[in-house]
Amino acid sequence: MSQIKNPELILITAGGRIKCRRCTAKSSRTEEQCKRPASKLSKTSKCSRHGGLSTGPKTKEGKDRIRSTHLKHGEETLEAKAERSAKSVMFKYLLDLGNHVGLFYTQLKTRGRPPSGYVRLNLTDPEELALAILKILPNK
Repeated sequence: MSQIKNPELILITAGGRIKCRRCTAKSSRTEEQCKRPASKLSKTSKCSRHGGLSTGPKTKEGKDRIRSTHLKHGEETLEAKAERSAKSVMFKYLLDLGNHVGLFYTQLKTRGRPPSGYVRLNLTDPEELALAILKILPNK
């Protein structure tokens, strides 16, 4: 949603009887201005389709309330995401150790960005090698 250089600011509807602000969003494909009226509460003169309504809760209590309302199962909780990220970090260190000792025929790499919490270690240094071994052991 980028802005139009010279947007039409007023939308006239109902045969000229109703005047209101017009949404200032433009189409990325046709570059035409949106033809819907802007929301009265919008600070950026956008309609409800282009982000003119609520931006969500701001306080910790409001965010917790929304999080508990939308919880259907435990697959996407913050705890589950943190556990999955820790497993990804452990797998990445295990892959680094396997590549270092020549366990694989070729150097294996994972696709995408490294998981959060992963720091590339110099495995030729004995201290960092020991640290990598400690990171692949389960924490239980």
